Amino acid sequence: MNITILYPHKRKTKSSTYGIAQMVLDRLLSGGTLHEFYLPQDMPHVCAGCYACMNGREDKCGGHEYMQKLIAAIDDSELIIFCAPTYVYHIPGQVKTLLDHFAYRWLVHRPDLSLMCKQALIITTAAGGGMKSTVRDLRDSMNYWGIGRTHVITQAVWGYDWSSMPENFMHKIQQKVEKTVSVIQKNAGNVTPCAKVRSLFYMYRLFHKKRKMNPVDDEYWYQKGYVTGKPWKRGR
Repeated sequence: MNITILYPHKRKTKSSTYGIAQMVLDRLLSGGTLHEFYLPQDMPHVCAGCYACMNGREDKCGGHEYMQKLIAAIDDSELIIFCAPTYVYHIPGQVKTLLDHFAYRWLVHRPDLSLMCKQALIITTAAGGGMKSTVRDLRDSMNYWGIGRTHVITQAVWGYDWSSMPENFMHKIQQKVEKTVSVIQKNAGNVTPCAKVRSLFYMYRLFHKKRKMNPVDDEYWYQKGYVTGKPWKRGR
């Protein structure tokens, strides 16, 4: 399985999200290609709200070079993994900076609907609370990207780092990883978009079909043939 993974920093030994991600990779990669990105180095550009991407001129964005590498990796992958430890009840700022650059690729604008046949995994840890809101931050983007299935692994670590994780914590993590990996493997190669993604797709397709949205986006939907059929069934 080809996988793209995004880390919020370069910490490894003590990072719980990194440790959990390696457990997942050990079980899923199996000879596939791994695309690794570390933030903010691999997306240092902060969105300035210039609207270039929204108007079909995404090549004018200061982050365009970084986006091309990220998009190429995602195109080549069947699974996208986000390591997102909870920072003050939300995703780290560097992860938000990355997500901001994908706004023009949301379903309401100019999505790549091949993502409907892909899966995503959100890995979130926290010293205590805040994991629900952190997951929501990322799940919103995954749904609006059109990702077919999004899975979640959460773990409260209560101040422990990966190198000192208690045995009972590790046991819980292993169980969660095994369960999630099993579901991902079951869906692999035959992903059907979840109800939330399908409902968003049909709603925005109706708007674009009637040319009620940004003309650049409307034209894109027609050129791609997204105004008819079920894109996730093409090419199977």
